[in-house]
Amino acid sequence: MALAHRILVVEDDPNFAFLVKDTLEEEEGYTVATVESGEEALKILESGTAWDLMLLDLRLPGIDGLETLERALRMLPDLAVILISGHGDIETAVKAVKKGAYDFLEKPVKSDRLRLTVKRALDFIDLQRDRNRYLEEMRARYQLIGVSEAMKRILTVVDRVAATDVTVLITGESGTGKEMVARAIHLNSARAPKPFVQVNCAALPDSLLESELFGHVKGAFTGALHSHEGKFQQAKGGTLFLDEIGDLSPAAQAKVLRAIESREITKVGGERTEQVDVRLIVATNRDLARMVREGNFREDLYHRINVVAIHIPPLRQRPDDIIPLAETFLQHFASVYNRRPPALTPDAQGVLLSHSWPGNVRELRNIMEKATILLDTDELHGHDLAQLIEGTVTTVSQPETGNFKEAKRAFERTYLLVQLERNGWNIAQTARAIGVERSHLYKMMERLGIDARRDMAEAN
Repeated sequence: MALAHRILVVEDDPNFAFLVKDTLEEEEGYTVATVESGEEALKILESGTAWDLMLLDLRLPGIDGLETLERALRMLPDLAVILISGHGDIETAVKAVKKGAYDFLEKPVKSDRLRLTVKRALDFIDLQRDRNRYLEEMRARYQLIGVSEAMKRILTVVDRVAATDVTVLITGESGTGKEMVARAIHLNSARAPKPFVQVNCAALPDSLLESELFGHVKGAFTGALHSHEGKFQQAKGGTLFLDEIGDLSPAAQAKVLRAIESREITKVGGERTEQVDVRLIVATNRDLARMVREGNFREDLYHRINVVAIHIPPLRQRPDDIIPLAETFLQHFASVYNRRPPALTPDAQGVLLSHSWPGNVRELRNIMEKATILLDTDELHGHDLAQLIEGTVTTVSQPETGNFKEAKRAFERTYLLVQLERNGWNIAQTARAIGVERSHLYKMMERLGIDARRDMAEAN
């Protein structure tokens, strides 16, 4: 592991530079290079070679250590820098730490102190890089895919609210991706390095609510053998996501409201009040406004959580997102299961577009995962997906003969009928929507036995 770390020593005293190089390279196994000026150091950093740590003398010929530090960190923000200073430079070294240096060492430097400080700096930079990689992976995993106008509007709101600590209410049917939106807000906020803690309110009985959310002290109730941190404490500095908040009982709503209003909680059985610094995001598949009118949800709590509202339409209302989502899921699961991502044939796209997706994005994701695991093929065809959906695509007529050519024709016909109905049987508009010339659409309809007037009448 140590051999992977590369250290650049910037020191104009060749004897001291040799001692540092010898200690770190011979005794610790690091890869160490030495230069005598800030200018040389910056040229090496600009060369593209990966460096983990720079040991930098404050007093250098040419540009001094402070300027070298500032320019180096502009080029490589994740570079760890340890300043080396003489006795009279301590105040300057402290300023340098405030400008981004990890630490400073005072000459003469003892070898044990040098090794320990270098190890701590490298451990710190490894941790930072691991955290950054994790955040990038999470951002990639929870990216919001969508080309529909509805998703574009949602993405705009996500970008705006992520930079704030405003409370967000996310609504939509089960499976539409409410958690994905909540995580996207968190991962694009300044709180991203801190925890994202999720609570399923529908699964919390009143008897466990206070303990689960606010924690308890040892002996607070029978079975409380140890003190327990609640979700509010676990999310400290980060985001608390209360999913299905509409399922809270009236008593539970009152307790949550008090915590939100005061930003303070008290553990069950405890006496000490704790302040909590969390960003709150809530979600529900219920109509909270109607619940307020019917007296089933507190109006004061509703106004507290409904500062910025994001509604996610069901997948059937944003068909433009179906194919991009399906292709993204295929790419993702192909990577997970070490497979080649199959291509969606036109008839497969027809099946996807003709299905009503009652389970929304969650259902689509599951189908694409099944397809990746169960079908070892370079292309996904309509009959493959129809089987995976297990007969829920009721609008697709499958010929009993199982002849592929007939099945393909049935899928194409279904696809066109869905598109025509979606566009109010406007031929020109439908042609634009599916990317063909109007004359070609007429020919396709004729070949597939679609009579615009008859089929439109049947649809109505």
